[in-house]
Amino acid sequence: MIVLGVHDGHNASATILKDGKILSSIQEERLTRKKNEVGFPIKAIRESLNVLNLTKRDIDHLVYSSKFMHDKKYLQNPLDWYKIGLQDQIDDEKKPKYYKKIIFDKRKQERVEIAQRFLGISTKNIYFLDHHLCHIASAYYCSSHSKKEKTLGISLDGSGDNFAGSVYICKNNEFIKLSSTKRDASLGKIYSRITALMGMKPWEHEYKVMGLAPYADERASKKIEKEILDKLIYVDKKNLRLRQKSKLSMNYSYEFLSNKLIGQRFDNIAGATQKFTEKIIFQLITYALEKTKIKNLILGGGVFMNVKANNIISKIKNIKNLFIMPSSGDESLSIGAAMYFYYKKTNSKNFKSSSLKHLYYGKEFSKIEENKLIKNLDKNKFTVYNKNLNLLSAKLLSKSYVIGRCAGRSEWGSRALGNRSILARADKYEMVNILNDKIKNRDFWMPFAPVILDTYADKYLIKKKCNFNSSFMTMIYELNKKNYKDLICGTHVKDQTARPQVLTKKINPNLYDLIYKYSKISKSGCLINTSFNLHGFPIVDSPHDALQVFKKSKIDALLLNHFLVVKKT
Repeated sequence: MIVLGVHDGHNASATILKDGKILSSIQEERLTRKKNEVGFPIKAIRESLNVLNLTKRDIDHLVYSSKFMHDKKYLQNPLDWYKIGLQDQIDDEKKPKYYKKIIFDKRKQERVEIAQRFLGISTKNIYFLDHHLCHIASAYYCSSHSKKEKTLGISLDGSGDNFAGSVYICKNNEFIKLSSTKRDASLGKIYSRITALMGMKPWEHEYKVMGLAPYADERASKKIEKEILDKLIYVDKKNLRLRQKSKLSMNYSYEFLSNKLIGQRFDNIAGATQKFTEKIIFQLITYALEKTKIKNLILGGGVFMNVKANNIISKIKNIKNLFIMPSSGDESLSIGAAMYFYYKKTNSKNFKSSSLKHLYYGKEFSKIEENKLIKNLDKNKFTVYNKNLNLLSAKLLSKSYVIGRCAGRSEWGSRALGNRSILARADKYEMVNILNDKIKNRDFWMPFAPVILDTYADKYLIKKKCNFNSSFMTMIYELNKKNYKDLICGTHVKDQTARPQVLTKKINPNLYDLIYKYSKISKSGCLINTSFNLHGFPIVDSPHDALQVFKKSKIDALLLNHFLVVKKT
C-alpha cells in the first residue's frame, strides 16, 4: 500500500509511505525556493514520485493532514490579519454559525478538486484527518517507544482545526483523547504575536525570540511575565488543558500585547515570553504525568520547536522515555497523516517500519548531474578535486576554511543535519564572525549549532536523565565546561548551551567519515553545522542550488557527492 500524506498549509510538505515506512518526505519550500511555502505541495509530490521512480497512478490513498485549511492567499502574510483586538473578537462572534460551515465546505471541495486535478485520484481515496491527531501520530509512530506500553502524547501549536493542543494516551495503535485546548487559549499564538510585535516574521522567527531570551534582565522579564502574560492563559490542572483568564481570545491578543508591552526592552520581552512558555509547558506535562502515571512521553506541534523549553521538559522527574518529533511544526503533519491512515487501515503491528532512524528522505544527485555543473566552472577561479574528498575537506576545515556540503539525500525538516549544511571548525570563536561575514548574516545574539561524533558526546554534553535520541537537533544540552572551548562556536555563549546533532556512523557513514578524519587532525570531534542557505531563503536542495549560493557568498569550498570545488582566492 502506497499512501501520500499531504500538508497544504504553512510550510507545506508531502510524504510517501509504503507499508508503514517513509520512502520520501519533502518540503515544498526546498523546490520553490520560497521560505515556508504554503499551499498544495505539487513540486514536493512530483519530486517524491521521481525520487522513487513512481507514477501518480501508483498512489493508492491521499490523506490531508487537517480537516480545514485556509487557501494559499490567506496564509501568505499573517501580518495582514494579526493586528486585531477585543472589539474585532466581539464583532466576529456575532457572525452566524452557518457562515463558518459554508467556508469549511467550500474549502474541502476545493482541496478535493486540487488533488483530483493533479493526481487523477478517485474521490473515495481522498481522506481528511484531524490536525492535532496528525501531530500526535507523527510522534507516536516515529518514536522507538514500545507500542505495547502506554505512551502519553501531547501536542501544542498556534492552532489547527480550531484547537491549539491535545493530550492523548496511545497504546497498541489506539489513540484515546483526554483533552483538547481551544485556539482561544493558544500558547503558540502568544509567542507568534510577540514575535510579530518585535518586528520579526511570525511563523518563522520565533527561534530568534528564543535565542534572545538569555540576554534578558531576570527581574524585569519576571515583572512582564507576572503583570502581562500571566493574565492571558493558565493550565487547568484537573482537565489537562489551557484556558483563557478573561474573555480575550489569543487569536485577538495582538492589540492587548501591543498596548501592554510598548516601552519595554526587547530582550526583556523575549525573556518573559520564553519563561512564560516554559512554565506553561512544564505545568501541563507535569500534571498529565501525575494524572496518568505514564512514564513514556511523545511531543508534537510547533511549540515543541522550542529547544530551550524542551530542555526543561527533559528534567521532569517522572519521564523515562522522551521523544520529540523532529521539526515538529506543521511540516511534520504529512508524516503523521500518512502513518495514521496506514496503520489504521491495515491494523499492522510492524511498528519498526515507522520508527525514525534518520531524516534523509529527499533526493540524492548523481555524478552525471553534478558534472554538468562542474565542467562549466572557470578554472581560473576554482580548483576541482574528484578523489579523497573527505580527507581534503578535513584538512581544509582544520585550516579554518568554511565548506558547504551538498551530498547524499537531502534531509527533511527545518534543521540541516549535515547533507545540506555549512561546516566549519568549532573551536575558534572568530569563526562566528567569519561565518556571518561570509554568508549567514545572523542576528548578533543568535548561536550556531554543532554536529558531534557519538564517541565524543560524553566529553562535551551533560547527559539527560531520561532516554532521549539526540540525533535530530530537537533540544539544547548543558555542556561540560572542561571541554567547552572545543565547541565554543557551536554554543549559545550567554547560557553556555548547545543544540547538537549527535552523529552515529550507521545514520550517515559518509559525513561521519569526514568528521572522523577531521578529528584525527584537530583532536576535536565536532564541527559547526549550520544550514546551507542565503539569509531568508530555504536550505539548498540540489547541486545547482548549492553552486548558486557558493558563488554568491564567500564560502571557501563546496563539497558534493563526487567533487570538491575550492575557490582559488
